[in-house]
Amino acid sequence: MEINFETRQAEVYREVYHQTRRIQESTESVVPDTEEDINRIAAVQTSVYLKSKDLTGRGVLISGEACASLVCIGEKQDSVSVVRTVKPFSVEYEIPDLTAEAQPQVALSIQAADARVVNPRKVSVTFEIASELSCYAKDAVSVDTLLPAEQDVSLYAKLDETELSLPNAVTEKIFAIHEQFPIPDGKPKPEKIATERAELTVTDCQLIGSKAVVKGNAELTVSYLSDEVDYPVRVDFSAPFSQIVDIGTEQMAFSTVRPELTAAYYDLTDTIGGEKALDVELHALLELVSYGREAVQYIADVYSNSMPCTPQRQAEVFAAVESSQRRKVTQEERVHVMDDCADVLSVFLTLTRPALEQGKLSAAVNLDIVYRTDSGQLSSARRTLVLSDENGGADQRLLTARLTDLSIRPDGQFIDVHLALELDLITADEVEVNRLTGAVLDEEQRFDPADYPAITLVRVQDESLWELAKQYHSSEDRIRESNPEDDGYRGRMLLIPRTI
Repeated sequence: MEINFETRQAEVYREVYHQTRRIQESTESVVPDTEEDINRIAAVQTSVYLKSKDLTGRGVLISGEACASLVCIGEKQDSVSVVRTVKPFSVEYEIPDLTAEAQPQVALSIQAADARVVNPRKVSVTFEIASELSCYAKDAVSVDTLLPAEQDVSLYAKLDETELSLPNAVTEKIFAIHEQFPIPDGKPKPEKIATERAELTVTDCQLIGSKAVVKGNAELTVSYLSDEVDYPVRVDFSAPFSQIVDIGTEQMAFSTVRPELTAAYYDLTDTIGGEKALDVELHALLELVSYGREAVQYIADVYSNSMPCTPQRQAEVFAAVESSQRRKVTQEERVHVMDDCADVLSVFLTLTRPALEQGKLSAAVNLDIVYRTDSGQLSSARRTLVLSDENGGADQRLLTARLTDLSIRPDGQFIDVHLALELDLITADEVEVNRLTGAVLDEEQRFDPADYPAITLVRVQDESLWELAKQYHSSEDRIRESNPEDDGYRGRMLLIPRTI
């Protein structure tokens, strides 16, 4: 006789695909006719924008745009110029059996940008681009398993329970930020934008009903050229943003949020008072995965006092995700330069290759410094700083990473650098639930009550009531009824009544 247990299912999302792919793309650009020949590349500032993500018949196609601004020192080493280059790219993921209802989420990053001077009038840039794709699909999971409501074979079930955070909603929202920032007093008058970098940081996500209120900041680093000085002038701005995202379901415990830039526009403009200001328009995509806490109850063991019982087992693996945590890693470096540094003029930072594997963080920071030598000439230093930290958990996944807290101090032929890396991490462990889906009963081998004593006297060691009931053809309830619990059962003599 085969008995199938009753189950209650809940609709969730499951991450059916996760992969990071890296590609290389190269492009060349010529120096504008109005600029002098290039002596060297002093700094490289890169950005990457997500343009589209489309489900195809074979999987997912991602398209984007990699941009680089190159600050170049002229042949006479007394001025700088800027060369820009843009490279469209695409990444295709072949994913078998991906349904049209799948929800893809992607994170793009520039892992490296190798810039070199081809000749005094031409430069080339090779981008290494990382594309991390996660695909979610609707799924149904069994959250309650029960014995059949009607059964006459004396089945007894051991119920176990675990609480899991399951993804119940996968959503996204496009939004824009438009701000005007006055150039700070005391700064040289800007004439031309040299480099720009925007980073969106999520500071808070509150769930109210079926809405997610996402708050954060747009952190901007812009450098410009001025007729008043011979070096790029750096300015930093910050603008808050707030967005309400309809996640479509209530009673969620938390959401993970990842912002992705899709476009950025920068322009210098004149204010009413005749001062210069920076107009910025950012377009971005918020990608959210919202998790609900679900108590999963399942039958872990079963027996019958009427006949031999063979359980039917099924193992199911759940991704147990916890809300994001923020972590900070600092780094001190002493950078050697070829010429004595009289003054640091501009600093450009690019974070590359952030990774978290088995609890160990590794990342690289490309540091470009434009400085003035003791002789008054412009010079530059390009270094790659390596960051590492082993204080993480083996079950953590990196969500976002960004650079903060930069300080620079020149000291002759050395430049002391202090910087910090801020990480958003999620705990993503796997929980295996071994549930019983049914049982097969051998009706031809029914137990004869005469073969078993009506009451058995047993001294308890480390056995549970469940183990005793299963071994002596009883039940946990009958054992409790026959033995007052007092301070526990261990070491006591128990009466175990037969229930065949």
